[in-house]
Amino acid sequence: MREVFTAPSISTGVARFGAVAVVLLLLAAVPVVSLVPAASGNETGSIAGPAHYPLPSRAAAVVPGAFSFVSNFEDGKLDGWTSISGTPPAVTSSPSYSGEPGLSSVASSTVPQMDTANKGFITGDSLISFQVAINAGSGAGFFGLGDQKKPVALVGVSKGEVVAGSSPGSLVSLGPVPKGTSYPKGWVYIAANVNLNGTGWVMSVFVDNSKAVTGTINVPAAGGYTDALIMTMSGRVSYTDITVLSYAIPIVIPGYNNMEGYGQGSGLLVSLLPAYNNLTGQMTLDSWNTPQRAELSFQINAMNSTGTTQSTCAGFFQLGIDIDPKGTIQPWYVPGVDCGSTWFSPTPTPTPPGSHLVLSIVDDWAANKIRFTIVDTTIGQTFKASIPYHGSLFLSTYTQLEFQPCCNRYPIRDYQFTGSLYGLQITTKDGKTEGLGAGYMVPFILDTPPSWDFTYYQTGISGYQQIS
Repeated sequence: MREVFTAPSISTGVARFGAVAVVLLLLAAVPVVSLVPAASGNETGSIAGPAHYPLPSRAAAVVPGAFSFVSNFEDGKLDGWTSISGTPPAVTSSPSYSGEPGLSSVASSTVPQMDTANKGFITGDSLISFQVAINAGSGAGFFGLGDQKKPVALVGVSKGEVVAGSSPGSLVSLGPVPKGTSYPKGWVYIAANVNLNGTGWVMSVFVDNSKAVTGTINVPAAGGYTDALIMTMSGRVSYTDITVLSYAIPIVIPGYNNMEGYGQGSGLLVSLLPAYNNLTGQMTLDSWNTPQRAELSFQINAMNSTGTTQSTCAGFFQLGIDIDPKGTIQPWYVPGVDCGSTWFSPTPTPTPPGSHLVLSIVDDWAANKIRFTIVDTTIGQTFKASIPYHGSLFLSTYTQLEFQPCCNRYPIRDYQFTGSLYGLQITTKDGKTEGLGAGYMVPFILDTPPSWDFTYYQTGISGYQQIS
């Protein structure tokens, strides 16, 4: 097996995001890029596409204490949540989250309704991150971390305001519930990173429609977390899309609103895969209708040791397609040194509804190259590229649906796409092929607009499996 990734020689270049110029590191040696139509000679082309930043990464085999907990009630069951106060909650279809059920919790006039869950929790970590979607109406409901069922870090909604604090008695307002976002009417998405810094435990809160940290709250007892808590203090409140992880969910990318669709997809990287050199996946593109080029993409990702354990553009290799207007797509790849993508062709490629694509990222260790290949079997066209590579074998992967909020001229709901990603598999360093389960197709932010309908969100061939 090779040593840890070492980047090839690099020089600086500039990639443009609308009117904003961003300096990126580009390979000094221009990648070998070829577009191979079914019945013609080679056609070469290389042009910069949008940047594709990696999601946060930290694997359990490298970072002690890593774990993941996911709960969205799609199976209609409580799935490990236990009531500790008030009348037990129920999974109901109204109010729905884009047609999905939620956990409905009702407080009495004298007693709050509280629930706890801790399946898979590992305590003692120095960073815990969580997200939740809440529909509070005129009520007050909170979600967060507890220590033996006592709250230590909470976010929530009360009287139309987003609030956060270490306990119900210490909550501060972070502003009104945002309106006109990509999330269903009445729902607000809240995410938080809870970590130990030089002065103690703090919680950085991100609210739907924010481009930066909405607020930072001192949560001095958060290090004693043992469980997740739902607390409804008044009225009826619904909860869904709950995730608690030992790596950061919300991240700050200058110029991007990462709460509106950026990087929706994750393998919940809490364990390493066997070292592998070949990642393959299949896509079916059923239908799409997008108003703008290069804003919505669908992709697979392979990471070496650096890309697995750090949120960095190094050692992070992507292969995907832009879902473009008028029945066209534009395949691209990211070379693992910078985050800038390269289109295989300067112009989009027409392909019909129902198109079937096969994607592969291969570390050809004998040739010291990584080879990117997309085969559109429906139109008989192959897209190929290769780059020099002298790094380690791959150790992790995730799938991704990505929306580019930096440059879009239309709201996220105007982008429609129905398709599926399936058959994800790796070939290990000893030549064995291993299929990857639905966990590698779990959305990072667990839902997209209703028009983005994917097989891996459902309990089908590669369907989402509830972890909690």
